Amino acid sequence: MTRDLSALFAFRDLRSFPLTAMNLIMAARLCIIFGQTGRDPVPDLAVRLRSMDAARRVARLVGGIQQGWPEHFLVHRPCCMTLSPDEALLGDLAVMALQGDETGATQLLRDTLPCDVTHFMFHETIAAVAAIRSAQLQPHRPAGGA
Repeated sequence: MTRDLSALFAFRDLRSFPLTAMNLIMAARLCIIFGQTGRDPVPDLAVRLRSMDAARRVARLVGGIQQGWPEHFLVHRPCCMTLSPDEALLGDLAVMALQGDETGATQLLRDTLPCDVTHFMFHETIAAVAAIRSAQLQPHRPAGGA
């Protein structure tokens, strides 16, 4: 029983996820934190993700999360390596999207969201991780380089 309770309250580590899922979680944190301060996250996300398309898709996904989530989506500070339960769920959803596993995503979210919202979230997550992954494949061009 003690082991079960400790597992229930253990925080997962951001670094345990694939790079694309890590980028999605960090971008979601920034979207939510920027939104709380009244600041548009898209320009900063575009720089961090190296893609305006990825930034817009993440912002759309986070907007959907904020509308469809049963409570406030809990995020930790950007410098924190531990994940809130909501962030860990988003990371798992990103992994399922990377694998194209809609059935797994539906099972993952079945107790949290209605079926139609789950379907929307999964497809928005696929679009966001695809845009993030595409941006990761682009060569990095330093600013002001000759």
